[in-house]
Amino acid sequence: MKAIVLLEHGGLEKLIYKENHPEPELREQDVLVRIHATTVNRIDFFVRGGYPGVKIQFPHIPGADIAGTVEEIGGNVERFRKGDRVLSWPLIACGACDLCLQGRRWLCGQWKYFGLHIDGSYAEYVSVPEESLIHLPKEISFDEAATLPVAGLTAYHAFVTVGRAQKGETILVWGGSGGLGTFSVQIAHLLGARVIATVGKDEKRKQLEGLGADLVLNHHTDDVMTAVRDFTRGYGVDMVLDSVGAETFPKGFQLLQKGGRLLLCGKLTGMDVSLSLHQTYLRHVSILGLYLGEKHELEELLVWLQEGKIRPVIERRFELKHASEAHRVMAAGEHVGKLVLIP
Repeated sequence: MKAIVLLEHGGLEKLIYKENHPEPELREQDVLVRIHATTVNRIDFFVRGGYPGVKIQFPHIPGADIAGTVEEIGGNVERFRKGDRVLSWPLIACGACDLCLQGRRWLCGQWKYFGLHIDGSYAEYVSVPEESLIHLPKEISFDEAATLPVAGLTAYHAFVTVGRAQKGETILVWGGSGGLGTFSVQIAHLLGARVIATVGKDEKRKQLEGLGADLVLNHHTDDVMTAVRDFTRGYGVDMVLDSVGAETFPKGFQLLQKGGRLLLCGKLTGMDVSLSLHQTYLRHVSILGLYLGEKHELEELLVWLQEGKIRPVIERRFELKHASEAHRVMAAGEHVGKLVLIP
């Protein structure tokens, strides 16, 4: 099969395109999915370069967004048949640990994440446990569906489940122009919040305003701290979504008003920060970490897409063999929304 394969960690040149990579093995509870679309996510950069604390077995296929059709089913599969259109939750849970039994499978201690712990979606085919699959309505394109499992689900989980965004609150989204950012702006706006988003290039402002952002700031040229305080009449924001990491953490923390929530879901600029315990409890600040979300949340997000409440923003589509160019475009910030790969 066609696939992008890593044989070792490193730069763009380590994304090797192969046309004769072995197809994945199919277990009794698995579905072989022919991938029609996948997308590039920031975690793919860390997989390529080496993810802290995770030993990756080479050769390895990156990618976590799986949208396609059923090619073959294992002997114990009951809900799917050849030709079905499907979307995959990006995780595999054990189903037996305490967290799984409590209905919090995304926190499973034995979790596996496609493209990180196991081979992923930068390929023609991937083997997926039936339990992780969702039927994909025919009204939704594979391109649109492929934007949801990582970026869309993370944004939904952040604001609906973890942050519990309320109508009238003010939310700051660091890095609003990427896949996570464009979904975050739309979802926060849909929930009735006022949305502040940052970008790195002025030409991206209007697109984010069109998605529902009330204030868009260039974090290179604007005084973000002053602008946010002016916008909130000195009170600060109710919630911050930070996928950037060490560089933005101190600013986001300062900009929270009393009782505010700081949602952390990334580490692009570093993992370690200094935290004032005194200011945290004095201001009643909640610091909440998160990643992805539960399968039912992805299903709810899919309904929102069907109903037209949200719309994926797709900047460009690339043939799978040009995955390295898609990585370059994302690293350079030459996009708004998602970059799709077509096997």
